[in-house]
Amino acid sequence: MQRETWVREFAPELRAAARSSFAVRRVPPRSMRTLVGGAVRPRPGDVVLARIARLGHHRHIEQPHGRRSALHVDDLIIVAYADRYATDQFESYVPRHLGPVNLVASGGIASEAHTRSRAVRAATDIVPIGLIGDEAGRPLNVADFRLPTVDTAGERPRTIAVLGTAMNAGKTTTIRHLAHGLARAGARPGVTKVTGTGSGNDYWVMLDAGAHMMLDFTDAGLASSFRQPTSVLEEVTAQLIGNLTVGGCGVNLVEIADGLLQQDNRRLLQSERLHDLIDAVVFAASDAMGAVQGVSILTDFGFDVVAASGTMTASPLAAREAEAALGIPVWGIPELGDARAVAPVLGVPASLLHEPAELPLPAWPVDMLNPEATLAVASSDTAAELVAQAAAERADVPAAGLFRPVMP
Repeated sequence: MQRETWVREFAPELRAAARSSFAVRRVPPRSMRTLVGGAVRPRPGDVVLARIARLGHHRHIEQPHGRRSALHVDDLIIVAYADRYATDQFESYVPRHLGPVNLVASGGIASEAHTRSRAVRAATDIVPIGLIGDEAGRPLNVADFRLPTVDTAGERPRTIAVLGTAMNAGKTTTIRHLAHGLARAGARPGVTKVTGTGSGNDYWVMLDAGAHMMLDFTDAGLASSFRQPTSVLEEVTAQLIGNLTVGGCGVNLVEIADGLLQQDNRRLLQSERLHDLIDAVVFAASDAMGAVQGVSILTDFGFDVVAASGTMTASPLAAREAEAALGIPVWGIPELGDARAVAPVLGVPASLLHEPAELPLPAWPVDMLNPEATLAVASSDTAAELVAQAAAERADVPAAGLFRPVMP
C-alpha cells in the first residue's frame, strides 16, 4: 500500500515543549499550526519538529535569542533541513524522506551526515516527528520569512570582503575586530555573512563588537548556502549588502565562509555581479604559505587584496613571512582594531572617522593595571593610610572600618 501524506494539528503542548533554533529564528511561532508527515520529501529550509534520539557531537542547540540550550535524549527541537559543508566537522545532505537523520550544526540544521572529521564525535541522532506547516498544512520554509527585497541599483558604502583559506582560518575574528575598531571611530560598520551554515555565534559576536547592523544568509531565506545555485548566492549577497546600505551603514564588511577551494565559492568568486559588489578584500589564512596561495588565486580572479590576517598572526614569525612574501600589510588583532591605521588601506573615507570618546575614569583611585599598585597590604596600618588618602580625594569612599586588608 502506498504511503500518503498526513496533516494534524501542531498541538499546544508540543509547541510548549519544542525548542526553536537559530536557523529558524525568523519563523514566527504563531505561524506553526500543523504537522505534516508521511510520504513527504523535505526541501532545504523546511522547518521540522524532531526528537533527540542519541547525543553525539552537538549537545547544545542555539536558541533564537542567543542562549545555548543543553540537550537531553527525548527533548523536542525545532530545526531546519539543510545541506552542510564543514571540513572541520560534517559533510551532510538533506534526505529524500522523513526518516531518522542527524543534527549537524548547533545552529539547528538537520540532514544526513555522510562524512566527518576525525576531530569530532559522530553526529547527534534525531527522529523527525513531522514538518511544521501553516493552517492549510503547507510546510513552512525559512525562505518564506526572508527580508523584503530592496533596490540594489543605487550607490552603496565602501564594501570590504573577508575570505580565507578554509574553515577556522580566522575570517570571523578578522571582521569582528575590524568592526569593533571602526565602530569605536564612528564609522557605523555593517556586517553580513553571505555563505555558510546558520550559526548564532557568528551573528551575536558582531553585534557585541558594535556593528551598526548584522545580517546573514538566514535573513535572506537560506538555512545553509551549500549547493545553492550561483544565481541564488549572487542575489542573496546583493540583497544583504543592499539591506546594510539602506540601514544606514557607513562601511560594509562581507564574510564569505569556508575556503577558496569550496566549489560553490569558486563559482561565486568568478561572478561579475559579485565583483560589482566588492571593492577590496582582506584575506585570512592559518599559515604564510596559505596566505600567499590564497592571495594569488584572488588576484587571478580580479580582486584587489589589500591586506592579510587570520590565525597565522598568532605567530609573529609567520606574520613576517607572509608580509615579506605578499608585499601587503598583515594585521593581527591589535592592528585590526586600529581604525585610523586600517581605514586608508581599506579605502574607508577619513570623513567617517572621529576620535574615540575617552574612557571614564575608574571609581577607585588606584591604577589596577599598574603591577606596582596593589590592594594587598602588609598591615592594617597601611590599609588605613590608603583609605584615608582615598577619602580625602573622594568623599564617598567607605570608612576605614569597612575596609578589610588582604594579608600576605
